[in-house]
Amino acid sequence: MKVARIAVNIIVESGAVRVCKIYNLDSTDKKILIELARNGRSTYKEIGDLVGMTRPAVRERILRMEEAGVITGYRAEVNSDALGRALHVMINFKFNTDRKYEKKPNDVLIPVLRACPDVLRFWEIYGELDFLIEAAFSSKDAMHAFLDELRDYGFVRSHLIAMTESAAPVRE
Repeated sequence: MKVARIAVNIIVESGAVRVCKIYNLDSTDKKILIELARNGRSTYKEIGDLVGMTRPAVRERILRMEEAGVITGYRAEVNSDALGRALHVMINFKFNTDRKYEKKPNDVLIPVLRACPDVLRFWEIYGELDFLIEAAFSSKDAMHAFLDELRDYGFVRSHLIAMTESAAPVRE
C-alpha cells in the first residue's frame, strides 16, 4: 500500500496568502470516497466490507481525509420538486462593465446569493461571463423576479439551462 504524502501549495488570493495542502490518495482512499459520494450515510462497517478493511481502519482514514480537507462536509440531495420548486435552472450572467460601482460587484452580490432561498449553489467564473448560479424556483414568475433583482446589480445578460442530472460522482 502506498503511503499518503501531503504537499503544500501557497496560493495568493485577493492579495492574501492561503496555504492549500494537496493530499495524495491511494486506491483505498479513492474507493472510500466513491462510496461516500454514492451514499454519504454509509457506515464505517459497510464501507469496510466494500474495501476490505475493519471499521476502525475506515474511520481513521475518513477522519484523516476530513482533517486534511479532502472531505469538506456531507450534504443531503434535496428533491426540489417535492418542495414545490420544479423549475430548476442554471443562470449565467455578466456584470455591465460600462457601469461604475461604489463597491466591487462581487462584494454586493455574494451576500445576496447566500441569502436567497432559491439559490442552491453559485460560482464566480472567469471568461466571457462572471457568475454561474444554480437555482430552483416555484414558478417562472419567481425566477423572473429573481432576475429583475440581479439586474439591479449591473446584470447584462443571462442564459437558462434546465438541470437534468445531480452532482457528478467521484470516479476511479
